[in-house]
Amino acid sequence: MPVVARDISVAFGERRVLTDFTAEFVEGSMTALRAPSGFGKSTLLAVIAGHQKPDAGTVAFTAADGTEHAPQMSWIDQASPVFPHRTAAHNVAIGALSRGTTWEDALLIAEGHLERLGLAEVRDRLGKRLSGGERQRVAVARSMAAETPIILADEPTASLDAAARGLVIGALCAAADAGAIVIIATHDDIVAERADRIIRMDRLVSA
Repeated sequence: MPVVARDISVAFGERRVLTDFTAEFVEGSMTALRAPSGFGKSTLLAVIAGHQKPDAGTVAFTAADGTEHAPQMSWIDQASPVFPHRTAAHNVAIGALSRGTTWEDALLIAEGHLERLGLAEVRDRLGKRLSGGERQRVAVARSMAAETPIILADEPTASLDAAARGLVIGALCAAADAGAIVIIATHDDIVAERADRIIRMDRLVSA
């Protein structure tokens, strides 16, 4: 089910951040959106997610049989929100619960993703006790556990050290390899290098 953004325009008052933006995102691929701040990377993610209504243009999700409907999506926000009074494992398990697993299975799935993201030692730590980098990885693990067909990530490696960044990039690449559409707004050169495609928002061309 490709995602087709067509002629998307968005302005905030007198400031236009997107003008006639068009791109197609396909299954099994990771796309990096690149540009300085203010060129609409996060705004485009919000439009695709349905959080921001464009001033003009459309976003279409077309299934193999030609029907159109909005699929489930995961949103990895750069603020990395977690439930402060739930453990890291419970935060991640919520992602698995969203696809109908039992609580017991959700916890097992959560533990697997926490381990892959280097968080096994904090599985029982409350969200409010996690560091900023740990919260960021928990948010990524929660999205991985949800196994949605579309993953939207806004600066998912910001403020991470090299080791943690590598684990996050690996998780996002694995999701794309498994068939997801992964779209990342990023300033991170290493993320861009691992992407299947780069869209340079300040040039409005694909590379």
